[in-house]
Amino acid sequence: MNDIVRAAGGSLATLYAQFNSKEGLFLAIAEEQHEKMVEAMAPPCVAHLSLEEGLQAIGERFLSALMSRENLAFYRIVIGEGRKFPQLLQRYVFTGADRIRKVVASHLERAGPDIKDADQIASYFLELVRARHHYRALADESYALHQEALSEHVRRSVRFFLGGARAL
Repeated sequence: MNDIVRAAGGSLATLYAQFNSKEGLFLAIAEEQHEKMVEAMAPPCVAHLSLEEGLQAIGERFLSALMSRENLAFYRIVIGEGRKFPQLLQRYVFTGADRIRKVVASHLERAGPDIKDADQIASYFLELVRARHHYRALADESYALHQEALSEHVRRSVRFFLGGARAL
């Protein structure tokens, strides 16, 4: 806490008055980072795009955000501190995922009227897009996915997904 006060200025008393504890400060920082990450994942409006184009835009934005160094580091912290701060882990896992899943489900319902249970299959789409790249990047800090490879991965995921989603 003293290091933070030195870097930020102010006093230890002010820091404790604002956040109550080290845990309070940690949760405030995590909350801010979580919001930034979810905002980075959510694409601008895709209502004007076809089903395939919209899923491509959503998938690229989602995977790009997941793969950023800052968000990978945040993910590691959330998982690592999950037992100590279960509310942080729950918020990270459910709130952010729900917002992005709703964007996908809404686009599926609007652009693909023959798709049933859009909310459930939106989860499948996001997991398909995330797949091996997110996990590999978490395990290997040197792993990077260049934009061209990211776009191609999402394009293949969209095609595969649409082939199966219409069959459900």
